Amino acid sequence: MFDSDQHWVQAAPFRALVTRLIDITGLPWPDLARHASVPPAVIHRLIFGRGGRSSGRIPHECARRLLALDETMLVALARLPRH
Repeated sequence: MFDSDQHWVQAAPFRALVTRLIDITGLPWPDLARHASVPPAVIHRLIFGRGGRSSGRIPHECARRLLALDETMLVALARLPRH
């Protein structure tokens, strides 16, 4: 039988990661989503929840992409002048 839970991971560690990256880089969450190649809705739900509730899980592939973000590169990008 197909187990759909294998495609999901707990959201809490990734919520903490996204919040930390936003705090240290100053990048807006949509920019972070773009750099991670993660749908903006996933990042939005991580940060703001939905219907007053925190997201309990995120897709495994999105989690993998968030973990692959390079903090040093994001800090450097955040320091570039914006047009």
